[in-house]
This record gives sequence, C-alpha cells and structure tokens, in this order.
Amino acid sequence: MKHLVFAVFTLLLLMPTALAQENAEPIEPKDAEMVNPEAHISWPPPVYVVRDNVDIRGTVTLAAMRNFFIEFRPLMLGMMDDEEDENPWFPGTLPRIEAVADDILGSWNTVTLRDGLYELRLTVNTGGAEPEHYRVSPIRVENAAPAFMAEEQVAAVDEPEAPAEDQAPEPIVEPAAEPEPAPTEDPRPHVVATVNSNVRAGDSTLYAVIGHLLEGDSALIKGVSSYGTGWYYIELANGRSGFIYPHIVTTRGDLGNLPRINPPPLPPTPIPVPTAVPQPQTGADLVFHSVRVDPHPADCNETYRIDVTVRNAGSGPATSGGNILVSDRGVNGTAQAQTTNIAFGPLAPGHTQQVFGHLTPTLHYDTIHHITLQLDSNNQVAETNEGNNFHADAPYYMARGSC
Repeated sequence: MKHLVFAVFTLLLLMPTALAQENAEPIEPKDAEMVNPEAHISWPPPVYVVRDNVDIRGTVTLAAMRNFFIEFRPLMLGMMDDEEDENPWFPGTLPRIEAVADDILGSWNTVTLRDGLYELRLTVNTGGAEPEHYRVSPIRVENAAPAFMAEEQVAAVDEPEAPAEDQAPEPIVEPAAEPEPAPTEDPRPHVVATVNSNVRAGDSTLYAVIGHLLEGDSALIKGVSSYGTGWYYIELANGRSGFIYPHIVTTRGDLGNLPRINPPPLPPTPIPVPTAVPQPQTGADLVFHSVRVDPHPADCNETYRIDVTVRNAGSGPATSGGNILVSDRGVNGTAQAQTTNIAFGPLAPGHTQQVFGHLTPTLHYDTIHHITLQLDSNNQVAETNEGNNFHADAPYYMARGSC
C-alpha cells in the first residue's frame, strides 16, 4: 500500500511539470554554459517542491555588485513573450549589499502563497544600464499536502477466537504498571526552539549562519547581546557559540543575571573592482548621495528625522521632481509598515539636492525594525537606470518608550 501511495504521489507531482514543458519555455537555465559562476541560485533546483520558509542558496560575487535580492511570481503556462513581460515579479527577500559565496542568499516565506508553480529570479544591481538576472523555473509550492498523504496508518490487531458457549473466558490479568520517575528540570537558563532556527555569528540577519537548532531542540544560554537587540548568546551541542533571535525560541530557567555579550563587528563590504570602462549615460540617473536618520535608534512614539541628499549621476537633466517613500517595518511576524513621503525637485546633471522628512513609529515595539527608502517611488522621472533607487538603513531595536 505504501509503495502504491508513493507511486501515485510521484505521478501527480510530475504531471504539471510535463504540461509546463509542452506549453511553456524550457526550464531555465537551459545548460551549464548559461550559468554565471558569480551570480546564480544553486538551491532549490528546477522541478522542486518547497513549503514554509525556504533558504535560497547561491553565489553573488560580481565585482561591480551594489545590491541583490530574490523575486518570485506565479508561473503562467502557455503565455506569449509579450504577455510574460506583463506578469509582475514580487519581492521575496530584502536587498543585501554584501557578497555571498555558496551560502544563503535569503529566506523565502511561502506560507501565505497559494499552492502551485512559481518562478524564482535573482536580481543583481551593478550600476550598469541593466541588472544581472538568474531565473529558476518551475518551483512547486505545496504547503497543503494532498489528502491521500494524510491517510491514517492503522495497525492490524489479531482478534482472539470466540470462546465456546459452555466455556467461560479466562480472566485477563494485566501486570501492574510501574510508576515513571518524574523528569528533573534543568535549572540552568536555556532556550527551546519553537521552529527550525538559524544560529548566527552576531545579533542580526546580516551575520553569517554558524549553526542550527531544530524545532524542540534546546541550548544553554551564555549571555544576551549588549546592543539591546534581545538576541541570546547560546552554546550548541558541538561546542560552538552564537546568537539566536529571541522571538523564535522559548526560555526556561533564571535569566536575571545573564552577562552582556558584545557581538563581533559586521564583515566589511567588499570593494568593487572595475573590470570594464562604463558606457556613457545619456539621461538622468537619480541615486542616494547620503541618508541620515536621527535619532537612531528611536523609541516607540518618538519622532525621528530623515535627512536625504539626492544626486543626479546621469548626463541628462531630471526635468521633474518626485517622491521618496520611507518605510519603517517591524519583524515580529506582520507585514504592516508605517510610511512617509519626502518630495524633491528637478535636478541638473551632477547636481545634488538636500530634503528631509519625519516619521513617528508607533507599532511593534520591543522588536527589530528596518528602515528602507525608495527613490522616485511613483516613477515620475525617466532614468537610464531604475535599479539603484533603493536604500536600506541599518536595522535597529525599537524599545517600548512611551507606547
């Protein structure tokens, strides 16, 4: 029976893939020669089933890289080339600015997606006219398992022969159960993972992963981050120590006298080495010249000021102004964010303009927050490069303050 269920499940899994190969373009990349060893996704591969949170692995080591991120969209079978261009991509991860070599590029959360076929795309902005892309297709999202896979496995039980009518059944004497010893609770402070969790070298997702805790695993707490982020410094079973996010674990034991641990400095961003002479631009190209947030970090219900200097790095004028969308988002499991807009005016080639705005965060205190800025968010200015209009400020821990 188990072999039959497995065969049916395999056939149902591969049928949509076969249809996709008849009605859509071949799976990308088509051959090994198309893979850029300095910008590609190595996991998951095409024709793979994923669910929940998926770690996207790969490599981004282009010398001129400014930032990169992962996008996704539903796979529309039988779609023409011009129709495919109208099928929008959605952000799967936040942009990153540090190089990654055969490691985790980001985590894609598929919990809220409908089950079906999708495409993944790695986008690398290099400052040139067009960003680098790498696509993986198809990927099947399947958070809800088919009904036949949830079939209960009932063990067969031999029934005793019925006793003769003139023969009384023998009484069944069950042995007395021995009392189980009560478990002893470890009095030392420790964490228990509520989900499969990464352990990192520092108290932020910008640090490298140095280990893991599976759901239900525990680890001793050796301290807490001295930066006020709340990340616990734990010791793994293999003897290595690192930081873990406080909202994906439960704690036990006395946490009153935990020592404060200084996280290591973030690894430096690699300095890009130019490999080719850039082509001259013939139009406007708006970029962030500088961004300053004060106070940073801010407490809940405390107004902070965002000072921005916009520069026209192109050779043509920006004949109209636009808006800068500022977003402050907590990472406590909700996608809700607070935003404000900052207006800027026209800019001649090579000129800069200083503008500012204010934002008062009042949602999701006692958690990590990210501040992101989108330049020309309404696409009012025609630019030669639309891929360099994003800025992510350093994440901060927002205390409760007066909320």
